[in-house]
Amino acid sequence: MLNDIEMLQSVRKTCRMGCEGIDEILPITKGEDFRKALEIQKEEYKNICTEADRMLELKKASPEDINAMAKMGSKTMTIMKTMKDDSEEHLAEMMYQGSAMGVTKIIRNMREFTGNDKEVRALAQRLLETEERNMEQMKKFL
Repeated sequence: MLNDIEMLQSVRKTCRMGCEGIDEILPITKGEDFRKALEIQKEEYKNICTEADRMLELKKASPEDINAMAKMGSKTMTIMKTMKDDSEEHLAEMMYQGSAMGVTKIIRNMREFTGNDKEVRALAQRLLETEERNMEQMKKFL
């Protein structure tokens, strides 16, 4: 079961992971349309993260970042996968898979959410919709 603070921390970490993934992909992105799509996605992740931080502050909780091992694992996996294939199609597939993991996590967390703050639930829903929209957006690059 997740309370308000735990849900906000999860939303924040999911957004940070999305930003990290985009930051790893952007330097090797060649297509302008693809680059623009990633930058828009990153901006939305940052906006949701900022809102989660604001809510955590109101609840007197400190934001937690993703742990260093998760960051390193993601970075290593991206390097390995892109050494073999750095095509736009492959990068879009990687981003699609990352958003799919985000969808799975947020759905599971929303089911386990026992908090009673409607704003927290709304922010989690916004993240879910963002991840779903990101997946839809990546389909045209596959």
